[in-house]
Amino acid sequence: MSSLYQRVLGHPFVYNRVRPFVVGGIDWTPLYRHLAAGPGDVILDVGCGTGVAQDYLRGSGFAAYHGYDTDAAAIAFARQNSGGSHVAYVCSLVTPADLERIRPTRVVLGGLLHHLSDADAGALLTACARCPSVKRVATSDVVYLPGRHLSNLLAYFDRGKFVRSPAQYLALMRRSGFSVAAEELVRSHPRNGKAWYFMTALVPEGLPTADGGGGRAVGGGPGAT
Repeated sequence: MSSLYQRVLGHPFVYNRVRPFVVGGIDWTPLYRHLAAGPGDVILDVGCGTGVAQDYLRGSGFAAYHGYDTDAAAIAFARQNSGGSHVAYVCSLVTPADLERIRPTRVVLGGLLHHLSDADAGALLTACARCPSVKRVATSDVVYLPGRHLSNLLAYFDRGKFVRSPAQYLALMRRSGFSVAAEELVRSHPRNGKAWYFMTALVPEGLPTADGGGGRAVGGGPGAT
C-alpha cells in the first residue's frame, strides 16, 4: 500500500494538477528568484520532477539546463516539454562525477531535501559546496512550523519522510559547507496557499553571499511571507 501511495502521488497528473489544487496552488517564483539564474549560467536541477523549472527560467538567458530525477514517469513527461537542445533530462541520481562533468554554476534543490536522510542530504550538499563552479544553490522544502496545523498535516502526508523544522534545515546546510544568503517562509501560493515552504539561497563558504539573487533574509517566523 505504501508503494502504491508513493506511485499515485508521483504520477505527473497528480503532481501537476491534483497536488496544486489540494494546497491552494503552487507558485515557485520565490525559489527561482533565490536561484538568480542569468545569461551564461549552467543550471543543475536535482529532483527536477516533471520539468516545471522551464516555466520559471524563460528569459533568464541560461546557457544550459540539466534536470535529474529518479522518477522515470516524471522524466518522460519533462522530455515531452523540453525547451530545446540546451535542456537535458536524465533519469538518474546525481553523482560527484556528474557535477565535475556538468560544471553547474547554479543548483536547484526544489522539494528535494525532505526526501533525503541527513546523511544523503549532507552528502549531496557537500558535493555541491565543494564543486568549484557552483556559485549559488536554491532550495525549497515543506516544513514543520509551530501553530501551522494544516500545513504541518499536509507536510506529514507528503511523499518525503524527512520533513524538518527551519532550524534543522539550516543546520544541515551549514555543516555541509554553505553560508545562508537568504531564508524565507513562503506560502505555496501568495493568495490561496494552504502549505508553507522553507526556501533558502545558499553560497559555498568563502564566496560573497550577495550574488544578485534579489532574495530577502527573514526571521523565519511562521507569519513570514
